[in-house]
Amino acid sequence: MKKVLMVALLMAGVQAQADTEMRVYTNAEGCTVIQEARTNGTTYDIEMAGQRAFVGVLHDRSTGDIAAFCDDVKITSTAKGLKMECAKNQNGGLTTRGAAELGLLKDGTLTSISVIGQVKKLLGWQTDTEISCANLEEDVGP
Repeated sequence: MKKVLMVALLMAGVQAQADTEMRVYTNAEGCTVIQEARTNGTTYDIEMAGQRAFVGVLHDRSTGDIAAFCDDVKITSTAKGLKMECAKNQNGGLTTRGAAELGLLKDGTLTSISVIGQVKKLLGWQTDTEISCANLEEDVGP
């Protein structure tokens, strides 16, 4: 229950606007990522080619969320950033699993992000969402 509440607070955006820092990243392939540093953690809203995914990570990197697929992910640090995954998740009446990889520089700048979400069907796992965005650059506007 504690983790569900913690992730819900992170994802709901209940913090005041003054408590958030937002960055927008884009690439030449049409990917857009909105990164918001909030009081409890950082969220990533990813959109590319009509697909959308939402990922959240607590600041202490103890857990996170891959929306619609995993509400309690295992997070590991990699040489290039973070890897998030859950093997199996009961999600309402569905069984889901997911993974995300975030390419992060030491200052928190996002360089790449990929998300895959799958749903267990009668004949096995079916990919529902798959987004991969590389070569991201911060969009500083006009």
